[in-house]
Amino acid sequence: MLRPDETFPRTVLTTERLLLRPFTAADAPDVHEAWQDAAFVGSAPVGYPYAAADLPTAVAWCTGGIEQRRSDGKGIGFALAPRGGGRLVGHVALFGADWEARTVEIHYWTSPWARGRRYAAEGAAVVARWALTEVGLERVHLQADTANGASRKTALAAGFQFEGVLRNLTPTRSGVRADMAVYSLIPADL
Repeated sequence: MLRPDETFPRTVLTTERLLLRPFTAADAPDVHEAWQDAAFVGSAPVGYPYAAADLPTAVAWCTGGIEQRRSDGKGIGFALAPRGGGRLVGHVALFGADWEARTVEIHYWTSPWARGRRYAAEGAAVVARWALTEVGLERVHLQADTANGASRKTALAAGFQFEGVLRNLTPTRSGVRADMAVYSLIPADL
């Protein structure tokens, strides 16, 4: 059984432009559309179950799957919505929580209709800082394919520090192995 300090608390975060909140059934059509996007599918890791997933999978994920991850102590996901209302602009998630080591990995994506506005960087920055200051984690990290310039720029814009490259680490959908750039944020960086 998980201790209370081994799960992320339910919360809503805000930035000047964004409301970061739990997903709802109303988000499923936008999530489904984002999961169909060629750029999303192309950058998704091999075996990632949501790349090009169908609408019923998006509904299940929005209405229970992402919350199950939180209640199991594995992570938390936030829907990125404009504070003034409108379509879902993206997603930021913490996953792979190691409560003993006090570390977690971060993941983000931007809806195709919202790209180029730095929403992922804004969301990732506030979620990472929340994890380090409010949740008490000691490290938030991510890996980005070295060929994914947008994800790498997002990591830097969110305040993450580049650590290096893990060579030939991950199989890709194109059949070659990708080098992965590693970034992290720790309390001393804040």
